[in-house]
Amino acid sequence: MRTARGDLWRLAIGKVLVITTNGSLNKRGECVMGRGIAREAKERFPELPGVLGDRIKQQGNRCFTLGKWGDYILVSFPVKHRWYEKADPGLIRRSALELVEIAGTCGFEEVYMPRPGCGNGRLSWEGEVEPLLRGVLDDRFVVCTWD
Repeated sequence: MRTARGDLWRLAIGKVLVITTNGSLNKRGECVMGRGIAREAKERFPELPGVLGDRIKQQGNRCFTLGKWGDYILVSFPVKHRWYEKADPGLIRRSALELVEIAGTCGFEEVYMPRPGCGNGRLSWEGEVEPLLRGVLDDRFVVCTWD
């Protein structure tokens, strides 16, 4: 796993971009994407919550390759079961394992992602999340933080 500093949207242009998500659906069946990188993705791509909501309804709260959206290939990465909860370290680890499998299957060579569960998920990067990801995410994965 590598790290980078800067605007995730700029760093990931033309690459795979991971969107941290949750398993909550609203009354319209759309994934709740109200904060952080999920909200930014929803603002850029208004159809995304419906697409992700359909996947969650069909297959559960797991990682999905969502296809090409603008300059990015988007992949969902659940960190919470419900939007209002604190991020779940066990779910983050499971999502990391799924992400590695997706990257291998799809041939992704460079995958950019935020620090999962460390913003609105209220987990600590150094103490809780980084140790979960070390040894799971290899050098194809770039974990980004703002300057």
